Amino acid sequence: MNLPGRERLRSSLVLKGSAWILIALALQSVLGFAFWVAGSRVASTAELGRASALYTGIQFVNYASGLGLTVALARHAVDRSRQSDALFGWAIVATVASSMVGGFWYLAASSSAATDLVTGSPAGWVVFGLYTAGSSIGLLADVRLMAHHRWGFMVGRIAVTGLVRLALVPFHGGIDPDRWLYHLMLAPLAVGGVAAALLLPRVGAGRISFRRPIGLAAVARYSGVNWVATLASQAPQFVLPLVVAQSVASSTYANFFLAWTVTGLVFLVPGAIAQVLLVEGAKDAEGHLDHEPRADRAREALAFSLGLATVALVGAIVAGRLMVVLFGDGYRDAGRTLPLLMAAGIPWSIAAVRLSEARIRRDQLATVAITVTLGLGILVPTVAWVPSHGTGGAVAAWLLGNVAAAAVAVALHQRRRPLARLGAASG
Repeated sequence: MNLPGRERLRSSLVLKGSAWILIALALQSVLGFAFWVAGSRVASTAELGRASALYTGIQFVNYASGLGLTVALARHAVDRSRQSDALFGWAIVATVASSMVGGFWYLAASSSAATDLVTGSPAGWVVFGLYTAGSSIGLLADVRLMAHHRWGFMVGRIAVTGLVRLALVPFHGGIDPDRWLYHLMLAPLAVGGVAAALLLPRVGAGRISFRRPIGLAAVARYSGVNWVATLASQAPQFVLPLVVAQSVASSTYANFFLAWTVTGLVFLVPGAIAQVLLVEGAKDAEGHLDHEPRADRAREALAFSLGLATVALVGAIVAGRLMVVLFGDGYRDAGRTLPLLMAAGIPWSIAAVRLSEARIRRDQLATVAITVTLGLGILVPTVAWVPSHGTGGAVAAWLLGNVAAAAVAVALHQRRRPLARLGAASG
């Protein structure tokens, strides 16, 4: 067996997978931005603010009810075995149940002009939960597609979803614009997620099986630990906009949401690159007792991620100036906020890659330390500053937490390097 050749192939898969992820997210960003441009033509600033606040709520439910399943599948379901198919099947069952419970809990606990759009009838509650479940299934299907390198299918699904939403924006008829935009944001996404899961066998990316997987308890523990880590690391992305929505006027939130949405899509790039690193690194780690990830693969992912974050920051400066032209004078604040939010992408790139390294080697201390620092570093200032300083407090909290998480990630990585060299020498 040509091991050096196989290692070079695996290393190139990180870059190839990252490139496909970049294409997918670039397409998603362009179509998403076009959707909001079209939405601003049919809805007032306040109406767009209410629709976006509701979308923020369902994103929060998706995050809170994730159960760490995407990370568990990326680590334990990367081959074509029946075990992987069974883990995927039970992950779907778990995510549907948690999505419905989480969605109902959110609607019951929240009372605002946004939630009033869907809580007027039992059907509104059920549809909200189904939207959450469908989009969560899509995230699980993407892990399987990445593991089997079916990038074209994943990009195609994103393109179809985005184009359908964009084409339907003007046809709201007698439906209120805020309610129409809410359904357009979520219905194609949920349907596409379910369709992707059902079509996995046709593209050679595994199947859905409900047989009992071997070692389910160990996988569940791994999922639970990483769910806690994910709740901590991603809390700012979902809790921060909720706090802003409750603290500012609807028109002000519309400005913040546009800048936040663009930032969130770009911030998915380092996270997706780290996910590719986790999938390929998990394959490398099989059969190795120390589960130490390959340094060259991590360096490639880090360099690629940092380079893209820098390019994104420069692009945000230009895009910020164009927002007024595209959306109108009522969205001037969005153009000023976007580059400030995007600047945090540079430290986040560092933290995301180092976090995946920690997960590959099952270093729970580093995993928890990085994610908790990120979560508390953003959320504590958010709660303290946003009610009195509005969007300015949110931007400051966002930057502070990302810089702190990157500093902790670098410190733990530097501490790990002498230990790795010592273990290699003793071996």
